Amino acid sequence: MTGQPAVPAAQVSAVLAWAARLAAAPAGTIETAAYLTAKASVLERIAAERDRGGWAPADIAAARQAAARARESADTAALLAAAGITALKED
Repeated sequence: MTGQPAVPAAQVSAVLAWAARLAAAPAGTIETAAYLTAKASVLERIAAERDRGGWAPADIAAARQAAARARESADTAALLAAAGITALKED
């Protein structure tokens, strides 16, 4: 295998634990943006691993789509944080 090494299980676990903390106690946009950026990074690396690992095209496409959605969410949250919006309103 070439390129980046496999995503360590500890990194995946850390992102999942972060998600659990955010679900238990709402966070501001800065922390949310940081979490979403970390999540997108992990998902992008998983998608790349699947591509290099010869997974089925549908599985590779699903991983890429999940990574792209996560990156879009991260970018949106970062823009909100940069604009000074500190919390997301609930309906």
